[in-house]
Amino acid sequence: MKPHPKYMKRNFPEILVISLSCAIERRNTLTRQLTAFGLDFDFLDAVDAHDLTDHDYEIYNRRRRRIFMGKDLYPGEIACMLSHRQALQRIATMDRPWIVLEDDVLLSPDWPYVVHALMTRQDEWEFVRFFGDGKHATRLQRKLVPLGRDYWLTRMSTSPGGAHAYLITPSGARRILRCLHYTATPIDTLMGQPWKTGLGALSVWPGLARENGKFPSYIGNARFASAPTTTGLERTLYFAANPGLRLVENILKRGFYYSHAPSDHWHRYRVQAACPPAPVRT
Repeated sequence: MKPHPKYMKRNFPEILVISLSCAIERRNTLTRQLTAFGLDFDFLDAVDAHDLTDHDYEIYNRRRRRIFMGKDLYPGEIACMLSHRQALQRIATMDRPWIVLEDDVLLSPDWPYVVHALMTRQDEWEFVRFFGDGKHATRLQRKLVPLGRDYWLTRMSTSPGGAHAYLITPSGARRILRCLHYTATPIDTLMGQPWKTGLGALSVWPGLARENGKFPSYIGNARFASAPTTTGLERTLYFAANPGLRLVENILKRGFYYSHAPSDHWHRYRVQAACPPAPVRT
């Protein structure tokens, strides 16, 4: 039975959709999804990569990026970072959690139910990202809190990228904003780096949200190419700096995951012990 829209809206976070003002088809597609759930939302006009100014680039630590990654961030990555920063600045002044969606996200029919479950356990999280592709489904993650319907709040062992759908508290927004004064890291990568933000790498399993393959990325796939494009001294430094950065990041992400293992297992026991067993049907 489909729930009444009034039930869906009860205690549901405000929803902010990041979208270019000209992205009519994307907006219409996501509008149909959210309307079918009976949910209200607002659009936040995204920063257009074609309109970036010198002032916009002041957020970007270009030298660090070129030395450690061997290439620049693309204009689309800068624009995406600025768009999410605007969303986070808005949320940081509020008094309750918000949901941020990119306009090319596809949401599972169970997504609203899981959000409701998370809202009843607000003391367990500050920031939860929603994934749904096959790659993230295979990543090592630890179950923390049962959310009903066989869904779990989980801690991920890796630092996956992805900013297409997340639930965040005002305090979580402020933590990320502190990392966005001057950075060399794309926003979706930064969100998966708890050693920088101080926020746990939390998600929900099974996955609930994935990017809509119908729409091509505004940033493009060239950003995933590993070959350096820098020259001269920056290129020379890259071959020493990049392996070192990878090693340190691998140690940090695994360290954050395993250092929380004792408290996570105790927490899972405590949560499950507090829930009465389901009645057995005969």
